[in-house]
Amino acid sequence: MDIPQERVNKIQHFAEKRQQAEERQAQQPLSAANIKLYNARLDETLKELQERVKRQEDELRKLREINSIDLSNIGNSTWARVSQVRRAKKAYDSLLKSDTEFPPVGSPLPSLLAVEETARLVRETKVAASITGKNLSSTRQRVKEEETSLRDAQAIRDGLQRRIQTVASQNATREKKANSQLARELVEQRRHKNSEYDKATEETKTKLYDFVDRSLASMLAAESLGGPTVGDVPNVSDATLELGYTSHGKPKKPRVQTETNDSDSNQRRIDEILPRQNEQGRPANRREAAALEMRNLLDALLEASPSYVEVRESAASRFLVRAKVAQFHPRDARRLRLIDFGRTL
Repeated sequence: MDIPQERVNKIQHFAEKRQQAEERQAQQPLSAANIKLYNARLDETLKELQERVKRQEDELRKLREINSIDLSNIGNSTWARVSQVRRAKKAYDSLLKSDTEFPPVGSPLPSLLAVEETARLVRETKVAASITGKNLSSTRQRVKEEETSLRDAQAIRDGLQRRIQTVASQNATREKKANSQLARELVEQRRHKNSEYDKATEETKTKLYDFVDRSLASMLAAESLGGPTVGDVPNVSDATLELGYTSHGKPKKPRVQTETNDSDSNQRRIDEILPRQNEQGRPANRREAAALEMRNLLDALLEASPSYVEVRESAASRFLVRAKVAQFHPRDARRLRLIDFGRTL
C-alpha cells in the first residue's frame, strides 16, 4: 500500500513538533504559573474544538437543507436524475480533495494525545511485566523440577543398563557352566552367607550380653528386690543391692555395728586379702545373678523362636515385655516368646 509523500511529511512534522514541545516542557520546571497557563491553554483548545464541531454541524445541516431532494417529485425525467447524480459526485469529490485539519502550532492537543498514549503503553507494559514475571518464576520452577526428573531418569537408566549388563554376563557365564557346577556354587554361596549371618549373630549377642553386664543387670536386680523399675535409676551400686530396699522402694540404710571383736576383724581382713570364691560357679552378688538370669532367658528365647518357652515371673521377663521384645501368651502368663518383627502386632 503506497502512502502519499505529503502525508508522510505531515506526520514527520507533527512528530518533530511534539518532540520540541516535550523538550520545552522538560526544560521548564513545574510551577503554579505554568500549571495555570497550561490549564488556560487546555480550556482554549477545548473551546476551539467545540466551536469547530458546532460550525461543522451547522454547515452539514445547511447542506442537507439545500441538497434535500424529494424523490417523489423527481418523476421519470432522465435529465433530473443525471443532474442529481452529478451534484452528488461533485459533493463527494469536494470531500475527498479536502485536507485534514491538524491542530495549530502551540496547541496542547498533540501533547495530550501523546501523554494519553504513553500512559496507556506504560499501563500495558506494567501488566505485561507482572504477568511475564509470574510466568518466569513458574517456568524456572518447572525447569528445576524437569532437570531433577531428568537426572533421576538418567540415574535409573544407567542403573538399569548396568543391571542388564550384569545379568547378561551372569547368564552367559551360567550357560557355559554345567548344572552340577552351578549347584556347587549356589551351595557354597549359601554356606558363606550362613557363616556371615552366624558371625553377625555372635557379635550381636556379645554386644547384648556386654550391655546386660554393664548397665542392665544392676537395674534388674534392683527391681527384683522391690526397688525402682528398670530405667528409673540408671546406676545402682552393689552395696545398695546387698542392703536391699524397703517396702516403699527406698534403699535401706547400713546398720551401725556397736560391738566388734577380734574374730570379726580377723575374718574381715582375710576376706579382703583372699576374696570368697564362688561355690560351683554361682554368682558372687545379686547383680551377677540378674545378669545370668537375663542371659539364660535370652538364650532360651532365641533358641525357641518363634515358639513359647516356660518362664517364671521375674524382672527380666517383665522388662522384655515392656521393651516390646517379647510377649506373653494370651491365655498363659507363664509362657513367653520373642516378637516377630516382620509382622504387624
